[in-house]
Amino acid sequence: MREEEIDWILYHIITATDTIALPELCLRAGVSEEIALASAERLERGMLIARNGDSLRALSVQESLLLCQLRHAGNSPITVENGVIKVRDTGRETKKP
Repeated sequence: MREEEIDWILYHIITATDTIALPELCLRAGVSEEIALASAERLERGMLIARNGDSLRALSVQESLLLCQLRHAGNSPITVENGVIKVRDTGRETKKP
């Protein structure tokens, strides 16, 4: 089976739940953990899902669009790391009173 087909199957299993653990996803899809993990990484890079440890969830359209905008806006003052919105380090030090 092609990677795209596996990604499609796993994505639809993930979207049918709020969150799903990787072992449960493997069981439902009938694939090895190695294959499921590789697919999850591709889906995460494609901004379709979010991973938190062993837990996977589908991103909303709004989350996906925001991540896409932040990823491709090199001059944006904010970034998202592990689901946390952070201010980029601009290299400037702030003076403490």
